[in-house]
Amino acid sequence: MVTAPIALVAIAAVGAAASAYGAYAASEAQASAADYNRKLAQNQAVQAQEQANIDLQNLSERQRRLRGSQRAAIAGTGVDVEGSPLLAMADTERQMARDRYLVKYGGEARATAFENEARLQGFYGSTYRNQALYGAGASLLSSGANIAARSYYGRYGGYSRIAQPVIDEQ
Repeated sequence: MVTAPIALVAIAAVGAAASAYGAYAASEAQASAADYNRKLAQNQAVQAQEQANIDLQNLSERQRRLRGSQRAAIAGTGVDVEGSPLLAMADTERQMARDRYLVKYGGEARATAFENEARLQGFYGSTYRNQALYGAGASLLSSGANIAARSYYGRYGGYSRIAQPVIDEQ
């Protein structure tokens, strides 16, 4: 009847390997998801920057037209461009510069947020990959110890005799 304990140990070993692979596969799936999220955040960062550039170009074009309209309106009145009209034009230009800065800053801030998310997802991916290896290794060690403890050797082998006191019956 030596084959029954061997079969049980073999079945337990297959179960341990399946458990280790399951732990590894689950963590690898999480790592793949984190990699996808990292790439998505990187793409969103590029898109945010591109959108800010487009918005800045559109704003600059509207501002150029506004400056032209403002100059034409002032020139149409026959007033010299000095004093109040000049101050109004300077104030308009200051506001336009501020608006351009805010559009550019907003795009950079959105892009930076997406880049930070990409870095975080990259960290998650590497953490999940390490977890896959450690989880699989821990599962194998735990299962191996359990198999040894329940096997024929574990019940009747060397370390069981050491752990149990020997009683001399006479």
